[in-house]
Amino acid sequence: MAQAIPAGAPPHAARLPALSDHRVARFAAIMVLYFLQGIPWGLATVAIPAWLAMNGATPVAVGVFVATAVLPWSLKPLNGVLMDRFTYKPMGRRRAWILGAQALMLCSLLTLALLQPGPAEISLLAALCFTLNFSATLNDVAIDGMAVDIVPDDERTAVNSCMFASQAAGVAATGAIAGLVMSVGGLQALALVLAVLVAAASVFVSLFRERSGERLLPWSNGQASPECIERQQDAFLPILKGMFGALIKPTTLVFLLACAMSQATFALVDGVAPTLAVQALGWTSDGYSNFAAIVSLAAAAAGLTLPPLIMRMIGMRATIIGICLGLAALAGIGGAMFGQGDASLAFQVLITLQSSLAIVMQITVIVWAMKICSPAIAASLFAVFMSVPNLGRTILIGWSGPVIETGGYPDVYFAVAGFSVLAALLFAFARVGDNRLLAEAAA
Repeated sequence: MAQAIPAGAPPHAARLPALSDHRVARFAAIMVLYFLQGIPWGLATVAIPAWLAMNGATPVAVGVFVATAVLPWSLKPLNGVLMDRFTYKPMGRRRAWILGAQALMLCSLLTLALLQPGPAEISLLAALCFTLNFSATLNDVAIDGMAVDIVPDDERTAVNSCMFASQAAGVAATGAIAGLVMSVGGLQALALVLAVLVAAASVFVSLFRERSGERLLPWSNGQASPECIERQQDAFLPILKGMFGALIKPTTLVFLLACAMSQATFALVDGVAPTLAVQALGWTSDGYSNFAAIVSLAAAAAGLTLPPLIMRMIGMRATIIGICLGLAALAGIGGAMFGQGDASLAFQVLITLQSSLAIVMQITVIVWAMKICSPAIAASLFAVFMSVPNLGRTILIGWSGPVIETGGYPDVYFAVAGFSVLAALLFAFARVGDNRLLAEAAA
C-alpha cells in the first residue's frame, strides 16, 4: 500500500525508506554507523599504541594511553539517560543524537590533524583520543537504543552480528590505512584520511529517517511519530526507576560481573598485543597495524557468520559458556608456550583465534542483553549492560602494564585464562539464555 507524503514535503523525500519500514535500509545504516565506531577504536588500540611502542614507550605508558582513550566506553549510562530523556522528537528518538555524534567525530579528527601531537605527547594524544571515543560512544548508545526500538526480535541476532562485524571492519580499515599512510605522512595524514571517510559515511546515513513522516533535517517538513511520542520519557525519575528495578535483580548483577570478567581477552588484544609484537617480537609499528587489520577482518567474518549458526546448534547458554572456556584454554596455551619455537607464528595464530572467539562471545552476550531490555528505557538500560564490560576492559588494560613489568608476558596470559574461567562460572549462575528470565524482565 502506498504511503502518503506529508504536505509540503519535496517529491524526492519518499524515495528513501524509513529505517523502521525497510530491512535493507535498516541493516545498511546500522552497519555503516558501526563501521565508523571502529575508527576511534582502531586509532586508540591499534595504530597509535603500535606507533608509541615503536618510538620507545613503555608497556605501562601504552597501557595508560589505551585505558584513558577508551574510558568513554565505560561512561555510556550517562549518555543513555540523557538520550532517553531528551531528544528532538520530529527527527525521531535517536537520529539527532547520531548526527551530532558524527559531527563531533569529524571535528575531533580534524583537531588531531591540526595539532599533530608527537609520540612524546602522550597526554595530549590520550585527551584527543578520549574525545574521539566519546563521540563514538554517543553514536553507539544512540544506535543501540534505536535498534531496540525498531529492529524486530527475529532480526536481532543477525543485526548484532552485522554490528560487530562492521565495527571490526572499521578497526581493520583503520589499521590498514595506518600501515599505508603513517610511514609516509605521519599521524596528520592518517587523521585527514579518516576524516574524509567519516564525512562521506555520515552523509550516507543522514539520508534515512528513523520512522516514516519524521523530518530528515531540523528545517525539513515532518512531525514526531506516535511511537516516539509514546516512548520518549518526559522526566528522569521513570528512567532511573526502571533502570534500578532491572539492575537490582541478583541474576542481572551476576550477569554484569560476568560481562566484566569476560573482557580479559579483549584487554590482552588491545592493551598487550601492540607492545608484545613491537618490543618483544621485534615487529615494526606498520607491520603490527597491518596484522591487526587482518585479524580484525577475520574477527569480522567470524562475528558475521558464526553466532547465528552456533546458537541454533547448541543454544545461547552453551555458546557463551563454551567460548569463555575456549578463550581460557587459548590463553593458557599462550602462557605455557611463550618464548618457545616460532614465537611470532604462535602469537599470530593465538591472537587471531582469540579475537575471533571473543567477538562471537560478545555478540551472543549482547543479543541476550537486548532481549531483556525494555524499549522505553532502552538507551539507558542497554548502555549499562554495555558499559560494565567496557569498564572491565578498561581496568584490565590499565592493569596489564604493571603485570608485564613485574611478571612478564606469560603472567598476563595466565591471568586472562583465570578471568575467562571465572566469567564462564558467573554466566552459568546468571542463567544466561534461560528464556524464563525474559518474562521476569518484562514483569
